[in-house]
Amino acid sequence: MSKLLVINPATEEVIAELPQATAEDIRATIDAAYEAFLKWSETPLRERAKLLYKAAELLEKSQEELLKTLVAESGKPIRDARAEMVRAISIIRASAEEARYVLEGAVPRVDAYEYPPGNENRLVTIVREPIGVVGGAQSYNNPASTFAHKVAPVVAAGNTVVIKPSSYTPITALKMAEIFAKAGFPSGVVNVVVGSGEEVFNEFIDSPRVAAINFTGSTAVGLQVAAKAAGRGKKFMVAPGGSDPALVFADADLERAAAIIARARFENAGQNCNATKRVFVHRSVYNTFVKLLLERVAVLKVGDPMDESVDMGPLVSDKMVKSMEKFTNDAVAKGGRVLIGGRRMNRRGYFYEPTVIAFEKDTDALVLREEVFGPVLPVVPFDTEEEAVAYANATQYGLQAAVYTSDYRRAFRIARAIKAGAVMINDSTRVRFDALPYGGVKMSGFGWREGVRSTMYYFTEPKYYVLNTA
Repeated sequence: MSKLLVINPATEEVIAELPQATAEDIRATIDAAYEAFLKWSETPLRERAKLLYKAAELLEKSQEELLKTLVAESGKPIRDARAEMVRAISIIRASAEEARYVLEGAVPRVDAYEYPPGNENRLVTIVREPIGVVGGAQSYNNPASTFAHKVAPVVAAGNTVVIKPSSYTPITALKMAEIFAKAGFPSGVVNVVVGSGEEVFNEFIDSPRVAAINFTGSTAVGLQVAAKAAGRGKKFMVAPGGSDPALVFADADLERAAAIIARARFENAGQNCNATKRVFVHRSVYNTFVKLLLERVAVLKVGDPMDESVDMGPLVSDKMVKSMEKFTNDAVAKGGRVLIGGRRMNRRGYFYEPTVIAFEKDTDALVLREEVFGPVLPVVPFDTEEEAVAYANATQYGLQAAVYTSDYRRAFRIARAIKAGAVMINDSTRVRFDALPYGGVKMSGFGWREGVRSTMYYFTEPKYYVLNTA
C-alpha cells in the first residue's frame, strides 16, 4: 500500500505518513456509506440535530489540539486558524438549526386548479427526502470549515458522506471525522478516504451507490468533475476559483480601502478563492492609494505560523512558490513593476514575499487574467467607470468583487455591471455568509451554490404524497 507524506510547509518536515486507500478500499467505504444511509435516512431529524450539536460541542472542547494539526499541515497562521475553527463550529450548529426550516415541506392548495378534475378532493403534501451517498472533495486552504460544509448540512438532511480531503491537509479531516464518531454518529455516516484524487473520483463517478458529487477546488478540475457527474446522471455541486477584483474610486476612504484590501489579499498567504486578486484604482488617487497599500504590506509579519503575532505564513507547497515566481516574472515581462516583494524568501519553508506589482494599464499579464492563489497583487489605474468595469470583467471568473466609493448610486451602478456572484460595497471580497448560497458566475459558477441552506436543499429531492379523500 502506497503512503502519503504530509509535509509541514513552514519547515518542510514530514509530519505524517498515511496509507492511501486502494480502489477496493474506496469501494468498500462507499458500500458502508450506502448501507448506513438506509438507516440514517430514517433517523428522526431531531436525533440528527442532537448529534450535530454534540459534534460542535466536542469540536469546541478539542479545538486547541486540532488547531496545532491545522496549522502544521496547512501553514495557516494560528490566529486565522482559530477563526476558521470558530467558523467550522458555527457551520455545524447552523446545519442543525436550519434543517427544520429547509426540510419542512409544503401543502399546496391543489383545489385552486381546475385540472385534473376532482382536485377539491385531493390533499397534497410535499416532503424533501435525502438522495443517498454524497462524495465530497476538499481544498487545502480551509480544511476545517470546508469539512464542516461538506459534512454537516449533508448529513443533517439525512444523507451519508464520503470525503476526500486534500493530500496536503488530510489530518484535520481525519480528526474531525473522529470527533463526529465520538459524538455518536453511526458507523458509515461520515467517512474519510485518503488517496489519489483521480482514483477516488473515478470510484465516485462509477459507483451507482454515489448519488452526488460535492467538490471544492480549481475550476479546471471542477469542470471535469461536473462533466463526468452529469454524464452519469449524478447531481454535482462545484465551488471553483475566482479572480476577485476591487475597484477604488477617488471619493473612497483610501486608508480604509487599503487596509481591507491588504488583509483580503495576503490573509492565508493569498490562498483563498475569494481573496482580492486584482485592484483597479482611479488615476487621480492611484499614487496616494498605492502608497497607503505599500505601508500596510510593508508591516506584514511573515514567519512561523504558530507565532500569534505572525500575519502571513507559507504557501502550501514548493509547487505554489514556483507558481508565484512564474506569475511575477510574466508580470515584469509585460510591463509590471514590482513595488515590494517579488521573491522567494531566503529561509526554510515555502515562503514567498508579500508582493505588489504596479501596471500602467490593464494587460494580458497572467496576474490579471488567471487565478493567483498566493501573495501577489497587481494594481492598475483606470480613468472612467466604464473602463473600471471592463477591467473587472476581463477574466473568465466571476466569484466576488468589491467597490470602494462614498457615492452609493455609483456603487450600485457598478455592482450591477460587474459579472460576479456577489459585490461588496466598501467591504472585503472575503465576506461570506456560510448559511447562505456562495458562488459565482462564468467559470466561477456552475452547478449549485454551496451554503448550509442551499446544500441541504440541493441534496434532497421533493416528493409528492397525494391523498384522494373522495
